[in-house]
Amino acid sequence: MSTCSLRALFLLAVLSTSAQAASEPGPALTASPVLPTAPAQATATAPAPRRTVLLLGDSLIATGFGEYLQTQLSAHPRIRCERRAKSSTGLSRPDFFDWLEVGQQEVQQHQPDVVVVILGGNDGQALHTKVGRATVAWGKPDWEDGYRQRLQDFMTAIAAPGRKIVWLELPATGRHRFEQKLALIRGLQREVITGREDAVHLDTRPFFTDARGKALHQARVEGFRKPMRLRMTDGVHFTVAGGRYFANKVYPQVLDVLGLEPEQKHTARPPAAPAPAQPQQQAHATASP
Repeated sequence: MSTCSLRALFLLAVLSTSAQAASEPGPALTASPVLPTAPAQATATAPAPRRTVLLLGDSLIATGFGEYLQTQLSAHPRIRCERRAKSSTGLSRPDFFDWLEVGQQEVQQHQPDVVVVILGGNDGQALHTKVGRATVAWGKPDWEDGYRQRLQDFMTAIAAPGRKIVWLELPATGRHRFEQKLALIRGLQREVITGREDAVHLDTRPFFTDARGKALHQARVEGFRKPMRLRMTDGVHFTVAGGRYFANKVYPQVLDVLGLEPEQKHTARPPAAPAPAQPQQQAHATASP
């Protein structure tokens, strides 16, 4: 057989083998299933922590003013407000009510960010010990030193790192003889409070005196149509309107110390009407080429 014949037979064998391999099915390719992607979860914003305010004081905190102020503060979504009050008390008579001990107990229990205090209206008397022994009579030279020390001790008892103390000055009463006592007590309180970096002394004179410096007897109060009497017949304690009036003055001051804004009052508004569609011709005229 010639060489050309052998080459032709070899070429036919190769072509036959290639055709057979092409006709045989290859291994099947399986596609991996596409799993649905879980939707991304929105990151929940943690609510801002609530701040705690503690109100401490005598009958002014026990009655209308303290009640209104606590209600206003508690209505704020960022504030929790607690209140402890006892009428006819102060720092002069720990034998009757020991504010040094009670104040310390209250701050330990509630751990407030801000403590609001009003005391002193009942302190124009002899200083007593806890067991009831009079140590210094009212009007004696040593009385001022003794009362100043009690103020300092009380402030130390209710203070803590990061805590602010707001001391409300005793409001003007218009009672001449009583004001003589209060003037001395206010002065000592102002001296001690303003000497501390963790305390704020709130001057209440602008709230309860007129342009001539006289005691304010009436004022316009939110919720009342006409000017209302602020004091009861004793000239010291507040009427219902007077308590609300004082609370309305103190509330923003406490918010300022906390660094908070007043709660926004939202009112329902009708949805805005959709803007009229522009004519098609105008849209084409202003469209970029």
